[in-house]
Parts: sequence; structure tokens; C-alpha cells
Amino acid sequence: MKKKQIIVSQHDYDILKTLCYHSAGSEKLKEELERAVVRKGKVSDEVVQVNSTLQFKDERTGAVRSVQLVLPAASNIQLGKLSILSPIGTALLGYSTGDVVDWEVPAGKTQLHILSVTPAPQEAAQ
Repeated sequence: MKKKQIIVSQHDYDILKTLCYHSAGSEKLKEELERAVVRKGKVSDEVVQVNSTLQFKDERTGAVRSVQLVLPAASNIQLGKLSILSPIGTALLGYSTGDVVDWEVPAGKTQLHILSVTPAPQEAAQ
């Protein structure tokens, strides 16, 4: 099945490309960035970007989660801060509200339905 194109801001792309070169376990993120449409201007508030807060449903388990997608140094799952390098974090990057993402996670293949996205605070997005 062909995957939907993802959208990534130039700012996020530059940061994530650098992260990929310096982090073990970033192969999936590298693959996602290779197929991304990179936008130099503003990206829609509906698109999951670094520091976005989003709510999604795991269609396999029915669990609904609210997380903020962050760089690895800021991750803290107890506080709802999900690393971009985690399998689910990488899966959600660049998709929009309403999208359903097919992805392989440690527990097996799942579908993640993005219910809502709140954009990153302005100071974090710069």
C-alpha cells in the first residue's frame, strides 16, 4: 500500500535531519524524511509537527492518548511528551487531523487515527 505524503516544515526538517545523523535508532525517521514534502512557509495547524500536541486513537487497542511530540531530550512519557524517535512519534509526524496511519509498533501492526492537533507554541516552533 502506498503511504500518503507527509508534510514537514523546513525548520523541523533541518533539525530532524541533524538528529538522524547523531542518533542510533533513527532509520524509520530517515525514511519518513526522505518521502516528506518540505514546506518553507507556514505549515497548517492541522499537521503534526515537532512540539505539536495531538490526540490519537490506536485502532487496534481502542486507547485514546494525548501527547506532545518532542525531541528525544525533552521526552517524558509520564508527562505526555513523546519522542519523535519512538515508533509512534515517527509514525505521526507530518500527518493531519483525520488521517489514519498504518504503522508497525513493537506490539505489531496498528492503525493510529489522529483525532486533533494543537500547533506548537510560537516560541517552540521557531
